[in-house]
Amino acid sequence: MQIRFHRLLFLFLATVTTLLAASPSRAQDDTTPKKRLRSPAITRGFIGGESHDSYVIRARKGQTMTVRISWRREDDNKADFTVSESASFFGAEQVGFGSLSADSSRWTGRIPKTRDYYIYVVAHPTAHYTLRVNLK
Repeated sequence: MQIRFHRLLFLFLATVTTLLAASPSRAQDDTTPKKRLRSPAITRGFIGGESHDSYVIRARKGQTMTVRISWRREDDNKADFTVSESASFFGAEQVGFGSLSADSSRWTGRIPKTRDYYIYVVAHPTAHYTLRVNLK
């Protein structure tokens, strides 16, 4: 009886410790370094799987930003990007202004507020990509 109680207590403490150590806020931290871009910018990379590349660019109100992506086609691979106001990839949503081309390879938008904008690149399964960013 005493051994059974100790086993249950150990199992309970191990479970609580694991749950506390894996808090949701920690799991959502994005510590990926963000490469700062200056317009006009051309950057190349290789990405895939569950990874992402992060870029940041400062844009002024009234400027027009254009982001284009191209990638080396291999089988059915696909590269994609998101323009966001969020410094965290995990909270990143496409900005609510601008328009995306039909094939999702080009985005253009008039900047409503001076601030940093974040561009996140992903690919499936992998891709060698070229990202072009221009502010006018």
